[in-house]
Amino acid sequence: IVPTLFERKRCLIPAAIDQDPYWRIQRDIAEGLGFYKSAAIHSRFLMPLTGPAGKMSASQPESAVFLTDNPKDVRRKIWQAYSGGQPTVELHRKLGGNPDVDVSFQWLYYFFEEDDRRVEQIRSDYVSGKLLTGELKEILIEKVQGFLERFRESRERAADRIHLFTRYGKLAERMWESWSD
Repeated sequence: IVPTLFERKRCLIPAAIDQDPYWRIQRDIAEGLGFYKSAAIHSRFLMPLTGPAGKMSASQPESAVFLTDNPKDVRRKIWQAYSGGQPTVELHRKLGGNPDVDVSFQWLYYFFEEDDRRVEQIRSDYVSGKLLTGELKEILIEKVQGFLERFRESRERAADRIHLFTRYGKLAERMWESWSD
């Protein structure tokens, strides 16, 4: 929404449907204040670690992996994540897993595996029983831990620039000045 207010630009907001009331407020008042209305793209919820029912929440730490989670916590959370696998290895090898309800597969599909052919190979192997749930979780653990390590390194490199983007930084001052014009 900030671009519509400070920069007088149109804004497209990707969000889940539960956030819609906030954007509706902006849309209700924007034009009356001389700003563009924002537009939204609604997406479905990404499955929480706890399974298809519910959503990720800061008040339920086991439902998500947070940017502040250490590698040990990431491993533990993903190992406890809901799966679409069978109760035994024998049954899984025979019947295969269900990637549509498997948290590890869903997270790889949406966020952590960039190669579509690799995603389809993982899906095929999981459905056929060739890939076990534990193996699928290990793939996700490696991807998430790698992402978080790169994020932490980037955050450390940016630490001396944070002041530029706070309420009192130069960029913020310019934005607040343009607001009052």
